[in-house]
Amino acid sequence: MSRSTWYLWLFPLFAVLISAWLFREYFQQRGSTLRISFNDASGLQPEKTRVRFKGVTIGIVKEVTISEDNKNVIAHVLLQRNAEHFAVKGSKFWVVLPNVNFQGVSGLETIFEGTYISAQPGPPNGPRETEFKAQLGAETTESLDGTIAYYLETDQLGSVSVGDAVTFRGLKVGTVSLVNLSKDSRTVIVQINIQRKYTKLIRTNSVFWRKVGVQANVGFFSAEVKINSLESLMRGGIDVWTPEKPGAIAEGQSKFSLSASPPKGWEKWNPKLEFAE
Repeated sequence: MSRSTWYLWLFPLFAVLISAWLFREYFQQRGSTLRISFNDASGLQPEKTRVRFKGVTIGIVKEVTISEDNKNVIAHVLLQRNAEHFAVKGSKFWVVLPNVNFQGVSGLETIFEGTYISAQPGPPNGPRETEFKAQLGAETTESLDGTIAYYLETDQLGSVSVGDAVTFRGLKVGTVSLVNLSKDSRTVIVQINIQRKYTKLIRTNSVFWRKVGVQANVGFFSAEVKINSLESLMRGGIDVWTPEKPGAIAEGQSKFSLSASPPKGWEKWNPKLEFAE
């Protein structure tokens, strides 16, 4: 090697050193790989869909596959090293979609930035977990202090979503706080939180149904159309009513069926129910 060309060997040496440094940085920033099960792909794209917490990116979807039973979509998410505390039991994940209703506007950033997965960490120092089932929506941001949770089960969620009101005689007595698939993915479980002072209204034989904006009753000789509030037309919600002979006061965590429409003759129910003022 001549003295005039020896320095040319420095360029490939520098390239190797830089590549080694980049690889080191990449692997140092890599965290756990999570498998998150979704009911459908919902716009998830490998190497594009981000996982975020309070607007900060904490991971990215590396691969999307079909579950072995062909019932769900599995998103393989690579967490950043500083987001390892999300790989614990109790962490929650859901897809953020644009939503416009009377309670506000949310998720419109997805129109420009694409669909993303929002995350909520589990309890500190919780047991390690890398397999998760995604929720259908986020938990409500409304305070649930002073409320009692109940669960409603339905085959079809319809227009019900997190944040919707639960009403009794048109009065808001609670809120839809969480929606999720059942363990076997055959039904949807809706968690509602009723204000403590109204929990005496919830009886073992209370009936819950999805609020609809327009109700029609058409017969051979007559037709009746009832239009509810404009908000119910746009957003929906849940109504609760109790038969004429009320059952015992339902305990917290009790499970009920969520019907698509009210039962026949419910307008004539007028039970006397005490509640805490």
